[in-house]
Amino acid sequence: MKVFLKKTVVLALVVLLFCVGLELLLLTKPNVYSYKRKYIENHLNDIAVLFMGNSHIEEALIPEMMCDSGFNFAISAKPFDIDTELAERYIPHMENLKVVVMPLSYHDFEFGRHEAKDVMTPKERQLANKTYKCMQRKYLGIRKHGIWYCSEILNSNENFMGRLKLRKNSRGFCDSLGYVRLEIEGRPENWYEQRVPGKFDPTKERNSDGYEKIFNAHESIARLCYENGTRAVFVSAPVYKTYQDAINDVVLNDIYVMVDSLKTMYPNVEYYNFFFAEGFEDEDFRDAGHLTYSGAIKFSKMFADSLFSK
Repeated sequence: MKVFLKKTVVLALVVLLFCVGLELLLLTKPNVYSYKRKYIENHLNDIAVLFMGNSHIEEALIPEMMCDSGFNFAISAKPFDIDTELAERYIPHMENLKVVVMPLSYHDFEFGRHEAKDVMTPKERQLANKTYKCMQRKYLGIRKHGIWYCSEILNSNENFMGRLKLRKNSRGFCDSLGYVRLEIEGRPENWYEQRVPGKFDPTKERNSDGYEKIFNAHESIARLCYENGTRAVFVSAPVYKTYQDAINDVVLNDIYVMVDSLKTMYPNVEYYNFFFAEGFEDEDFRDAGHLTYSGAIKFSKMFADSLFSK
């Protein structure tokens, strides 16, 4: 029995040392989170246009095609309240910042009035969310997720650990200015059905707590921009026609009402709606709600014309 226990302890120590070594090795391998944090902290006074938000910005807007001194700080699946914390951390210290761009995504305004529709199972979604929180805490230093160390080994369900065998993050690394390129290759046959909102139920009341949270988050960013002498620009990216057909006027009205309220409070607020923008083809979409590289080129040029024509 003593020999067995001794061997068990030795084996446990070997496994523990291996895991510690692997965690330390991961810290040395770049990922989109660590790269973007390092870039913005090293270029605080160089950035004039800061793109924030989620995949509807990260994979849709190419800074080098739009402006000088721009950086795409958006990250896929990053909630708007995380952007609030990051905005409070960085915007007051960015002396040459002129424009902050944030997405207004349709799904953020559904507030429980659409039928649940997800490409992931509930279990897969739970594991993915744990991974995102781990990466946000570990590499962005997000305080709201706590101060304890978060193990990537225990929270790596989105293939971020794939960067151990590839030169960069196998989940999709960004270019030097933060844009993540999506290709049409490998697009599933039913791509036009993916990410389409579920059926809208007009009998359900809007979740008031959800609306208050999203309003407060965007109001905080608009206020920070106003105090910094910066334009607060909100934008809705183009979506495919199957997604357009699912868009409900009630949800659109909630977006417009929030924007109007923000404009009343802060004259620096602007909104550009490209949900129904024309000129996009099938090959411009990876799924119904995300643009491929060709679509991002078109959108970047289109948005730049609106953004810098003022």
